[in-house]
Amino acid sequence: KAYLEVGAIQCGFCTPGMIMATKALLDLNPKPSRDDIINALKHNYCRCTGYVKIIEAVELAAQWLSVGEKTAVEENRPALESTQIFRQTETWPVPVLSPSELSVVGQPLWDADGLAKAGGTLCYADDLELPGMLYGSLVWSEYPHAKILSIDESPALEDPQVLRVLTYKDVPGVNGFGLLKPDQPVFCRDEVRFMRDMVGLVVAATPEAARQAAARVKVKYEPLTPIFKMEEAAAQGMILKELTHEVGDLAQARQEKDLLILKGHFETPWIEHAYLEPESALAQWDEENGLTLQAPTQSPFELRRQLSAILDLPQEKIRIIVTPLGGGFGSKADATVEPAAALAAYCLKRPVKITLTREESMGLSTKRHPYHMDYEVGLDADGLLRYYEAYLISDGGPYTNLSARVIDQACIFSVGPYRIPNGRVHGIAAATNNVPSSAFRGFGINQVAVAMESLLDEAARRLKIDPFELRMRNALKPGDATLSGEILQKSIGIRDTIQLCRDATAKAVEEYKALYPRGTKVLGIGMASGFKNVGAGKGKVDDAGAIITLKPGRRLELRVSGVDMGQGFRTAMLQLAAEALEVEPGRIDLISGDTELTPHHGNAVGERQTLISGNAVVQAAKQFKEKLDSLKPGEPLSVRYDYVAPKTFALYDVEGRKSVSAEEYKNYPAYAYTTQSALIEADTATGKIRVLKVIAAHDVGRAINPHIIEGQIEGSCSMGIGYALSESFPMEEGKPKVVHYGKLGLPTIADTPLYEHLLLEDPEPQGPYGAKGVSEVATVPMTPAVLNAIRDALGIRIDSLPATPDKILQALADHRSKEER
Repeated sequence: KAYLEVGAIQCGFCTPGMIMATKALLDLNPKPSRDDIINALKHNYCRCTGYVKIIEAVELAAQWLSVGEKTAVEENRPALESTQIFRQTETWPVPVLSPSELSVVGQPLWDADGLAKAGGTLCYADDLELPGMLYGSLVWSEYPHAKILSIDESPALEDPQVLRVLTYKDVPGVNGFGLLKPDQPVFCRDEVRFMRDMVGLVVAATPEAARQAAARVKVKYEPLTPIFKMEEAAAQGMILKELTHEVGDLAQARQEKDLLILKGHFETPWIEHAYLEPESALAQWDEENGLTLQAPTQSPFELRRQLSAILDLPQEKIRIIVTPLGGGFGSKADATVEPAAALAAYCLKRPVKITLTREESMGLSTKRHPYHMDYEVGLDADGLLRYYEAYLISDGGPYTNLSARVIDQACIFSVGPYRIPNGRVHGIAAATNNVPSSAFRGFGINQVAVAMESLLDEAARRLKIDPFELRMRNALKPGDATLSGEILQKSIGIRDTIQLCRDATAKAVEEYKALYPRGTKVLGIGMASGFKNVGAGKGKVDDAGAIITLKPGRRLELRVSGVDMGQGFRTAMLQLAAEALEVEPGRIDLISGDTELTPHHGNAVGERQTLISGNAVVQAAKQFKEKLDSLKPGEPLSVRYDYVAPKTFALYDVEGRKSVSAEEYKNYPAYAYTTQSALIEADTATGKIRVLKVIAAHDVGRAINPHIIEGQIEGSCSMGIGYALSESFPMEEGKPKVVHYGKLGLPTIADTPLYEHLLLEDPEPQGPYGAKGVSEVATVPMTPAVLNAIRDALGIRIDSLPATPDKILQALADHRSKEER
């Protein structure tokens, strides 16, 4: 209950293990210190929460036990001591003394599925069993690039437990899948393009028999020359997407006098999503109803469309049921094992389940794109940006996935939340024979923020301007245009987040500076700002729907478009519905993630669901309530509302832009803004960096559930810290160099800093009760804030991630050598 009370449960996959470790600790030590808690839980991974709430849960449980407090936690709700909420006014954000003037929206309610998650009773995909179920094991490529000469299935079929070996010959429709382009084969026919390409599927009576038989399938190859370097791929025309965007007159701007001109080359690595639940899918076939597939996907309707083409079936004959996701972070928007499981069930007319091992998952699943970036910025003596130029190239791996949209978005956000009168950005997503890359929390903006925010930090030092002030002078405000030409009008909280973060950071620095230096350990302070789209935008249809039905006993059923992967979607939708209906959330039964029962919606990406699905819920609830007031006894009532966000335009849609007024031209439904600072301890002897405290100011529109928002920010910042200091997914000749999470540099509970949250409520006119997304934007500035803190502490600039101790020590040695010369 303590885990539920403080909001320590997100996807829930790690929760039973955490709770068991907590119980073991408290049995031995009823009054543990923070260090005791960290030591007891240090072997348990959590990718969602950032561990802050987990520590708080253990502390709260210990408190209850120490005073003999009964566990009726409704009577013991702790105050949100680390969080302040501010409401936007005409002059300046003012503190909100109570979470909300509304009755349900603004309250830190429990996770809607938290009890099942805490108790370990929530069924994830691999927990599912069906009568007569078979198991599938994939036959993988043995080369990063090769021709397939022959496939011999006969050795696998010698085992009587093996029922079938499926290959490309068994695909009745399109032998390919992909969100943007079906270029990734269900099973490769002539050629393999990376080490986890799928060549076939063995279906057997047991998982062990399937795996052993898959190893016996003989595939003959003719190795081909692979391409592993993105620049080489681009030079050979292996390009998934290329674009250039210009604004103003770059050549003329370069001629301005007395400009500070800074240049930098930056490199970021592949990053593993590291969700704890490996990919899994269970498919079954019914002659009357067709195919039903259960899987932890972020894209149920899109997956249905792809399976329809693969199986050559109408979409109405395919049902996708989203199982609880044990983490997603973008990667589970792309299909992996689902097409193979669906094909097997279709061919054998029996249920078939495929679940990957951790090694298989790490080799097949998409990653955060590695980027190489060259930046140049010019600022005048007052610190105002006069121009910038950026060249970006990313490694998309062998297939399109979402690489085209990620590079597109990286270009649009390449200058950050700042006015830029003149500039040019050129972006390339290259195709290589490395692991595939696609969506990952932040969607291309994290990489460019590293470059831009590092140069702005350097500019502030050269111009002797406070780094907060430099951002403030350049920050977007109402009436300003983004790089892509959209004129911003309302809910633009970037300037207020800068000021809130600046004030809180100044207080924190006063507290910490008295403690340092301590021997070889010194204090460093860094900050950065960021913004990100809310909604898919760029000309795509942002839609969702909600259906509310009156049930016996005056209960209500809410069927809503969307997917919960631990970010609190289901909880937020219940709060929005309860607020609009003026009922207790407990009276509402929620159904989501089912293509047969819920209205169509876009993919669960782009922190879009609070805005898009939330609008559908609120509007359906308002209409339902109006009709309920005049309802006759015994009369049925069901209301459906389909929400479509206002039209948006792609960056390159020149003709579309001409068709509307400047005020109507939009690239995205809305934007979220943030400024964060990091206080670090840097050890000059070892090169180790420890983040002591994070101050995070966020424009959230309206805080629907403060605990959910805190958890999203903390989890995002944890990823940002890992990105800055320790994480990478090393590759060698197309092969992953590590096959388990212990070697990826993932943050653990021992790396958890303190947090101070500053939530700004600057309502978004398009949002439900003014709310907008926060689940991705919080990752954007954290990484450069840590890098800027390293620069502050040690005088060195790390431009190739991650900033490991070895890199820092080398940079310090180079810096000393340069000073001596």
